[in-house]
Amino acid sequence: MSQTADSQSPMPVRTAAFAAALGAWILWSGVILTGTGLIIANNFVVGGLIAFFAAYTAGWPNGGRLPAIVAPALVVVFGLWTVAAPFVLGVTIDRVLWSNVISGVLVVLLAAGSVYGSWHLTQSSTTGV
Repeated sequence: MSQTADSQSPMPVRTAAFAAALGAWILWSGVILTGTGLIIANNFVVGGLIAFFAAYTAGWPNGGRLPAIVAPALVVVFGLWTVAAPFVLGVTIDRVLWSNVISGVLVVLLAAGSVYGSWHLTQSSTTGV
């Protein structure tokens, strides 16, 4: 007997949706917070990737065409890079630095919840519980 949509945990969908929203913030934060240099392009690309893969996870928490753990795991990696990027790229504007650190940590935490939720969803669907 397989799980119905009503009995599945909403955790991977909700955490991924919040991570996607943070990805959208990261995408525009370099411009909104008037960053300078490579951090603007970095945040645009990485924020877009976070938003894309997190939205993919929210849309297909069981994985869709990808194994269930791949998209949220990529979001974790991109979140970690978001935290490290201002230090690696030598950002001197505090508001940009702290925006990246706080947003990146939140993305990592939310994506880790999505990884766990997607893994749990996959495990329960393969065991039929």
